[in-house]
Amino acid sequence: MREAVPDMDTHTAASGEASAFADQALQVIMDFLPSGVTRFDRDLNMVMCNRQFRTLLEFPDSLFDNGLPSLQQLAIFNAERGEYGPGVAAELAAGVVARARRREAHVFERCRPNGRILEIRGNPLPDGGFVTIYTDITDRKRAEDEARRAASYLEAVVNALPQGVTVIDEALNLVRWNPAFVTIQNLPEGFMKPGTTFTDVIRFNAERGEYGPVDPDEKVRQMVALARRFEPHRMERTRGDGGVMEVEGRIVVQDGRTLGFVTTYTDITERVRHEGAIRRIRDLMRDAVNFSPTCIWETDRLGRYTFVQGAEKILGTADSSLIGENRWRMLCATDGDAGVANCEIIDAITQRWPIERRVIRSRHRDGAAVWISCSAQPVFDEAGQYVGYRGVDVDVTELTRAQQELEQMALHDPLTGLANRRKFMSRFELEEARQRRSGGSLSLLLIDIDHFKRINDTLGHLAGDDCLRSLARVLSGTLRAVDLIARFGGEEFVVLLADTGLEQAVHAAEQLREAVAAAPFEGPDGQPVSLTVSIGVATRAPADPRDFDHLLAAADLGAYAAKGAGRNRVCVGRDARQAGLGEIPAATAPSDGPALR
Repeated sequence: MREAVPDMDTHTAASGEASAFADQALQVIMDFLPSGVTRFDRDLNMVMCNRQFRTLLEFPDSLFDNGLPSLQQLAIFNAERGEYGPGVAAELAAGVVARARRREAHVFERCRPNGRILEIRGNPLPDGGFVTIYTDITDRKRAEDEARRAASYLEAVVNALPQGVTVIDEALNLVRWNPAFVTIQNLPEGFMKPGTTFTDVIRFNAERGEYGPVDPDEKVRQMVALARRFEPHRMERTRGDGGVMEVEGRIVVQDGRTLGFVTTYTDITERVRHEGAIRRIRDLMRDAVNFSPTCIWETDRLGRYTFVQGAEKILGTADSSLIGENRWRMLCATDGDAGVANCEIIDAITQRWPIERRVIRSRHRDGAAVWISCSAQPVFDEAGQYVGYRGVDVDVTELTRAQQELEQMALHDPLTGLANRRKFMSRFELEEARQRRSGGSLSLLLIDIDHFKRINDTLGHLAGDDCLRSLARVLSGTLRAVDLIARFGGEEFVVLLADTGLEQAVHAAEQLREAVAAAPFEGPDGQPVSLTVSIGVATRAPADPRDFDHLLAAADLGAYAAKGAGRNRVCVGRDARQAGLGEIPAATAPSDGPALR
């Protein structure tokens, strides 16, 4: 009987179906992997990838509309969006393709523009292609950097401590010590070296009489037996030179297993002599460390926090939530009074300059204003490339507010809160200089309360003070934000109107006069008080040579003329003196102003 031979087409179709099924199964497996996976053939055409790969690399769906892209297409796309750093996109992409054609296994890390860090592992395949795995290791790298940074800080702190510190493992080997330990123990140079044990130190001290007249072998046995208990301990020991040392040991335990102990050695000779003073100093130092309004931080080259400790005490925001945030954009808002100062800090950072106690005005999480004194240095790597800033912030909010209160007291009238003569003159000099540069005009208004003496005589000086405060509020609420009003004394107020000609000044004076006349003023027991003002106006044009005193004298004569014309009106004071002479100014009311009615 003839043996049946399988049909070749049937066999080929079955093989194709099996291969397709295998590819589908592999695709399903890849889609469930936490890492991105790609497979390229020998011609560097992508034959397979999973969704996680497209998500991690943030590739748009449009890149896959016409099928899977080639490595060349992916490289060009990445280069053009800055994935490989600065450079010509075509050259950067060509470099990626050239490296892939080597068919070499590779493992490297790449920091993406969004700050995420990917570990990329590629392996060649027997058919000439290769498979690559992309894993997001951002959190791991951040933890490693944090651990290295913490270790560096710890190393620096331990070496700078005035206390001696040792770390002893469970076998009583000395695995760490600082220079202060060698000094306090008065050990000879070169005695401490890798491999030195707890027993070696005890024997050396016993043999030179540090523990008094004891048998060195017996002393070693006693101390080793005590150490092997791994119990917290604290004791004082008088050294051979008469100094007193405090020894304190704490056990190191991890997962219920004893790893050894850390011991500190403090020279307390002076503390023994002056116990009370030393205790107070220690308390103060502990409080200063625990409650110091200080924050230490680091940023990358883009100004994003890579490390921060202590910000929560100052800003009310958890340190961990600030990692990755742009420090300068968050702190240095350029609006309001803080704009100029904060912009100066941004300029310094742009120029890579050190920052020395620059005060930043920022905001606490609850919205309150916070002032921070910032000192920082730019950080460069071994190749001299700028990598970011490292610095210290100190909360100077209370100090700043105290300074502001002092300035308020020095530059403002204590009764009304308005500017005083000192602040007014400083501002006038600035406006005068600006007028000379721009060629504009400025005006003064001198405001005098009508019959104010009558108010004091009939209602009392306290009622008069209330009227002055109320009047100050009305005047401030009517003027522009750029105008400055000051109390020069008694019932006289002076207003500086920048960039204001005569017509505008008269209009502003009329607005003030009407606002005062319409405002309700109350005396004791709530009885209404009639209050009006007489206002003198003086304007200095660009070519006008008059100084402040002559301009004020002109405004004063305007107020005098307003009172003489019946009060509750506005008059313009005109300076009729000749240049270089001192004639008395004359005062007139504006020809078309309400004062003529």
